[in-house]
Amino acid sequence: MRRILLVIALIFAMAAPAAAQTPSAPVATTPESLEKLVETLEDKDRREGLVRDLKALIEAQGAVAEEPPGLGTRILAELTERVGAVSEQLVLAAAVVFDLPAVLATLRDGLSDAETRSKWIGILGRLALVLAAGIVAEWLARMALRRPRSAIEARADDDFWLTTVLLLARTVLDLAPIAVFAAAAYGGLTLFGPEQAGGRLAAITLINASVLARSVIAVARMLLAPKVTELRLFPLGDETANYLFVWVKRLANLAIYGFFILHASHLLGLHPAANNALLKVLGLAVALLLVMLILQNRTAVAVWVRGGGDGFLPVIRRRFADVWHILTIVYVAVSYTVWALEISGGFEFVLRATVLTITIVVIGRLVELFLRKVVRRAFTLGQELNARLPGLEARANRYLPLIQSAARGVLYVLVLFAVLQAWGLDIFSWFASDAGRFVLGRAIMIVLIVGVAVVAWEIIGALIERYLAATDADGDTVTRSQRARTLLPLLRNVFTVVLAVVVTMTVLSELGLNIGPLLAGAGVVGLAVGFGAQTLVKDVITGVFILLEDSIHAGDVVEVAGHSGVVEAVTIRTIRLRDVSGTIHTVPFSDVSSIKNMTRDFSFAFMEIGVAYREDIDAVITVIEELGAELRADPDFSDRILEDIQVQGLDRFDDSAVIVRARIKTKPLQQWGVRRAFNLRMKRRFDELGIEIPFPHQTIYFGEDRDGNAPAAPVRMLGDASSTKPPPMPAASPAAPPAQAPPTGRRSAGKDQMDGESG
Repeated sequence: MRRILLVIALIFAMAAPAAAQTPSAPVATTPESLEKLVETLEDKDRREGLVRDLKALIEAQGAVAEEPPGLGTRILAELTERVGAVSEQLVLAAAVVFDLPAVLATLRDGLSDAETRSKWIGILGRLALVLAAGIVAEWLARMALRRPRSAIEARADDDFWLTTVLLLARTVLDLAPIAVFAAAAYGGLTLFGPEQAGGRLAAITLINASVLARSVIAVARMLLAPKVTELRLFPLGDETANYLFVWVKRLANLAIYGFFILHASHLLGLHPAANNALLKVLGLAVALLLVMLILQNRTAVAVWVRGGGDGFLPVIRRRFADVWHILTIVYVAVSYTVWALEISGGFEFVLRATVLTITIVVIGRLVELFLRKVVRRAFTLGQELNARLPGLEARANRYLPLIQSAARGVLYVLVLFAVLQAWGLDIFSWFASDAGRFVLGRAIMIVLIVGVAVVAWEIIGALIERYLAATDADGDTVTRSQRARTLLPLLRNVFTVVLAVVVTMTVLSELGLNIGPLLAGAGVVGLAVGFGAQTLVKDVITGVFILLEDSIHAGDVVEVAGHSGVVEAVTIRTIRLRDVSGTIHTVPFSDVSSIKNMTRDFSFAFMEIGVAYREDIDAVITVIEELGAELRADPDFSDRILEDIQVQGLDRFDDSAVIVRARIKTKPLQQWGVRRAFNLRMKRRFDELGIEIPFPHQTIYFGEDRDGNAPAAPVRMLGDASSTKPPPMPAASPAAPPAQAPPTGRRSAGKDQMDGESG
């Protein structure tokens, strides 16, 4: 009620007419001046002089007109004129303010009259009835809508779309009582409102101001939801939401009620200049409140704008966070100055550009959130596709941050262009020009080229990785050949280099650079590198042919360039071997003249078995075949042996033994284990059967006579080879008869030594 009385009092107080300005009087024309002009025209010489003076004056004015003032001069003149007009308005406003005591005294004197007081009481009573009708109707509407409104607030959920729908529904319920208030108040104004123009104007002003202010507050309540956290769309705390809501109410009430009061005062007779001046004072008060709001939230907004992370955009955000309040205050000051100086179309332009900027930024933010969800969902593959291509999603997700950053960058550029367009910089018209179409076309072509190249590279890489990591029906990894495991990654690297060179050259060509000299320079550089790195080129070329011929696999046992061992790795230039002692040998392909691969496809456990000359070779071969069959039947060796043992028969006669050759076909790398197991079994079986495995020995003959008799050898058996030196044997008597030779006529010295040691 106090607000209503204040509005009415201000309307009638400011409606006191101000003194009208008196227009300046025209310059008076005297009879003397007219007589002089007639005399001049009648005299020929004086008339010609006057004509010459007038022509000179016309030429001088034309010369001045041909030289338009500069931009600074025009701006200064415009500002001077506007400042002068505002100064006149402020003088009139001050006069109105100074006249307020007299006006209030006149009102007080008028109210002391019974008739005048009765008239005013009647007007205020009718206004009270009009407002009471609106207030009662609004209260009834709020009571009727209280339960649905509470039900809507109780159904608040975390779901964004459901929250949005509930919030809109609650806002409709908040606006409905305001509409009922307006309808009832206008209806009451029509039925029993005051008949005086001033009273009706005060009622209309109060109704419109109240409806508009409370509608703005209802919208702010929808956006901030100060009392219902669950219905709040934006991530704000309760304290922040209530703080912003209080400031919205403060600014809305001041601006809306102040504007309507001044508008009603103007209609009731307040001088336009004074009304404009008071309106500018009201705008200044609103601007000062906005500056106060900016300074109060300087730190909080700076923290929110600054964010985190590295890169170009975060740095820009941190720099903007340091000066955002200064820029905003300057914007408020410039906007108020443009509006206060009444620059033609200036404030409308600033207001329209500001609204468009806020709209564009909000739409850009919503599009950014939408694109983020769409891109993330696009890079999420289904279970079926993940089962068929297990590494595809992880491979694709490597580009997710890059694509998100690129999409965000393009969106920011479009938002910036749209904001510049809203502020009068015709950016999009430039894109419609020849230069703009050229730049835009080249940019799109470069993006397409790079995109196609990346897709092609990913497809080749995915196919190669899928082939190398393929699994069988049981889920076991399929073993690929070393040639495939070496050449396919090499092919991918070569494809990457070629693709990068082609894309680089194409992009440079699209940018307008002549790539002919670059290609010629690259050819010269390649030729120079080829001459300077002949050994490296030889290694690479030899390695390519060796890999193409599939001569070596990782895990093979080979002998190359005088080194033997297990192949641990094969590159495009070298072979890395590890020998039996664990030493690593790195052999460049240029040193490889021949390759001895001992584990390709299958192997043979090759054996040369030596037995004594006296043994039965057929029986020995039978024993060897039996041992081979037993070994193959052994579960520990059955999966290693591919075929039965092959006994190739008596191969040769050595000094100490006859050699029987045999071999067993095995899987690669299994021949040495099979041969060791066979040798162990053979030694045990030969020991059981008494088959002699001879070692190198020598037979000594002491001579024979014609009858085959050999002289006796003086041999003495020693029990301990480490005993003291035996006494010298007595000399044989010349008459002693020769000793009888053994039946075989020979004896092994080695056998004698073994017997002596066993003593």
